[in-house]
Amino acid sequence: MRDQLRKAEARLAAAEGALLVALLAVMVTLAFAQVILRHFGLGLLWGETVLKHLVLWTGFLGAALAASNEKHFAWEAAHVGAPERLKPWLRLTASVSGAAITALLLKASWTYFLDDRAAGSELMTVGGVVVRSWIAAAGIPLGFALVLAHLLFKSADAAAEAAGR
Repeated sequence: MRDQLRKAEARLAAAEGALLVALLAVMVTLAFAQVILRHFGLGLLWGETVLKHLVLWTGFLGAALAASNEKHFAWEAAHVGAPERLKPWLRLTASVSGAAITALLLKASWTYFLDDRAAGSELMTVGGVVVRSWIAAAGIPLGFALVLAHLLFKSADAAAEAAGR
């Protein structure tokens, strides 16, 4: 069971890593294009807005990858000098606590997303296509959901370890 969970989480982390690379490539290309276009007195009116939201999305992807490697936060003080038999329980406590906090943040971000969607505000217009602000805001609950998924994977793994399986 632990191996299946670890493989599933590894696949999720690989997909997140690939998406992160793709978003970073788009960000670098867009920023470079903006610099070149500004040299000629031009620019993409929507470029800065897109870049700002991509920074937020890449931050969440980075946080999810950090959670997958258990580098999101650590209770190192609890681990230092702790007896070996307590370490799985400390890991479980950290994972479950992180998952609970992230679940609350996910709930709040979902409420924000729903409110933003109900407001129907316009983020930008690109070539006559109106982009609503809720589309960009969708990255926030999605990011928290990814972090929560990793913390739940880690909680299940830590519970199995603490139970001696």
